[in-house]
Amino acid sequence: MTPDLAGRRLDQILAAVSGQSRRASRALLAHGAVWLNARPVRVASRLLSIGDVLDLVAQDGACAAPAPEPPPFAILHEDGWLVAIDKPSGVASQPPRQRRAGELTAQERLALQLAARDGQRREVLLFHRLDRVTSGVLAFARHHEAARALAGIWARGEVDKRYLAVVCGDPGEKPLALGGAIAADPLVPGRFRVAARGRAARSEVRRLAVAGALALVEVRPMTGRTHQVRAHLAGAGFPVAGDRLYGGGASAPRPFLHAWRLRLPHPHDRSPLRLEAPLPPDMRAFLAERHLTANLAE
Repeated sequence: MTPDLAGRRLDQILAAVSGQSRRASRALLAHGAVWLNARPVRVASRLLSIGDVLDLVAQDGACAAPAPEPPPFAILHEDGWLVAIDKPSGVASQPPRQRRAGELTAQERLALQLAARDGQRREVLLFHRLDRVTSGVLAFARHHEAARALAGIWARGEVDKRYLAVVCGDPGEKPLALGGAIAADPLVPGRFRVAARGRAARSEVRRLAVAGALALVEVRPMTGRTHQVRAHLAGAGFPVAGDRLYGGGASAPRPFLHAWRLRLPHPHDRSPLRLEAPLPPDMRAFLAERHLTANLAE
């Protein structure tokens, strides 16, 4: 069930997806020809949610063709407690203030992907986020107990996050410790900046390669503020290349910021869990073209 249909009555949705009238749809329900999440359903007023799966046993006449499904995410890890995906750049983690026509968030797309695979709705809960421009590891809880456990792990600082970024300038051989507090920029909506009265934030930056006016860096955010990596790098004079919001200009076709590795104790038994997303093809090609090569093995 896609966001444009979620929250509507079953008979309304059935008419919309089958191409039949609401009267005919109610007749299908009455005859047991409709299944919801792998179980028969007859209640026409039932309200549906994103990811609900309808199975229709068509009796007379052809049904309308289903809407095309969005490309599936690469699943990096999945068990009964959490599922992690490799999020592409350009996909929002949560609903933006102004949703584009037909746009689905990462959470909605994953719910639809799992529902199509399993034949019934699968709950996925967002407990951390990536900026729309950022690619890489994005994890979801599979149920509320897992979400509470994961939120506690994040709050206690038990998560080791590593990002890869192409930046303008050369931060030098020595690692940088960035500790500027971060606050919303009052002059630019949607932008954040290093400010004395912001929320405390810490990041560590290590240069991996440098060529010309660009460098490849590993960033380890020790806190989780909005736009922390982008704001800290820009505040230090090394904005993410291509990130026009933070002064990266047109030095890259898009902001190359990638959530590379995520390490945390498993929310169920606290066993070590390591998640890693490979570099996107366009970022890998850009690095090769600019001779920004580095050994990314452990």
